[in-house]
Amino acid sequence: MAAPVVAVVETLTFRPAWSDPDTARIEWRDTESVPIDEIEESLWPHTPFGDDLLMNADEWRLRGDPSWTTRTLHGDYNRVDRLQLSVGGELHPSDHALPRIGARFGYSFGRKRTLYGVRFEQPLLPNEWLAVGASMDRRTAHPDLQQIPDWENSLDLLFGRNDHRNYFERSGIGAYATTRLGDLTTASLHVRNDEYASLALEGGVTSILWRERELRANPEIDPGEVHTWALQLERLARRKVAPRAGIYHWLSLERAGHGLGGEFEYTRLLGDLRTVLRLSPATTLAVRLAAGHTLEGTLPAQRRFTLGGVDALRAHNAATFEGDRIALAQAEYTFGLWRFERLDGVNSDLSVIVFADAGSAWSGPGHDWNLGDQRVAIDGGFGIGTGDETLRVYFARDLREPAGPFNVTARLQRPF
Repeated sequence: MAAPVVAVVETLTFRPAWSDPDTARIEWRDTESVPIDEIEESLWPHTPFGDDLLMNADEWRLRGDPSWTTRTLHGDYNRVDRLQLSVGGELHPSDHALPRIGARFGYSFGRKRTLYGVRFEQPLLPNEWLAVGASMDRRTAHPDLQQIPDWENSLDLLFGRNDHRNYFERSGIGAYATTRLGDLTTASLHVRNDEYASLALEGGVTSILWRERELRANPEIDPGEVHTWALQLERLARRKVAPRAGIYHWLSLERAGHGLGGEFEYTRLLGDLRTVLRLSPATTLAVRLAAGHTLEGTLPAQRRFTLGGVDALRAHNAATFEGDRIALAQAEYTFGLWRFERLDGVNSDLSVIVFADAGSAWSGPGHDWNLGDQRVAIDGGFGIGTGDETLRVYFARDLREPAGPFNVTARLQRPF
């Protein structure tokens, strides 16, 4: 029998100083090996960008999944589709020279619309040093900086009557080449032809609580064809319960028109950097910096930058700020306060969180980066959460309006 696949996992136990002297201590085990199937999914490399059709090859191998896996039924409850259900699968042959394939097929019951996505990737060199691929999809899409996942947004709409994203339909085809540049980054070049369409707010969206609360309107976009090429640099970070220090980055330079055809012409730059600093066994500092700029042309509405809501500027409503330029800084300090045993018998920690968000999205004549001329929004507050990050409650206030009310939000994972 083959030996079980193992991985290195960090564990942390914190007990307060006022507890029994025999147990008042910090236990830190940095290299505990455990079977791979006992590690929570949140430990795996995660990217908030992309089409989610084909899992990262390293992640797939670490999981020890079989060559073919059919995903469980995926659901999305939102204010334009109402209920969207889909199912998909991935093929990762054990022979790494063979192509990898991912596919997903779904249906929007509110729009009575079939949705799909297929992605094919052929390795050209071992260990993902070079690969080429192609994709075809039709999906209910949203702006790339609105990063709350489907399942979490669906629960908030179902129970709290909040939908934190704006929606539009995107359908198109694309091709790409990707190469791994050591441990530094993965670089890829993408060419896409996409058709965009606005989506109307659907009636019949019900919620268990706050049923009379009016849903946000879904803004119209600029419909039409967009032909682009994009250069992307990405390094994955592990979203851990007890993450190590490290840097995740996403950099994208996207250019539309300029000989490619289509109805729009622009050059768009977006960067997103994130890191987690281990200050002590019981404390961490998570930092995120993001910036976007339109170097030339005019962005269609669906490619403009949005800011505000549960992802960033947590004292503001979703998409409060919008423009062709964006700047954002976030910091979140987490302190493990108390260890307890959950009803299911699993040990967890109670954490205190202090956070601050600062940023803005704006437009203006020309293409100058004039952040210094903007009134940057500054939000701050505190929160409490479980050490396994299955529940985090934030109390956020607009620090430019200190007499204003707190905006209370609940998250089921780290916001960044």
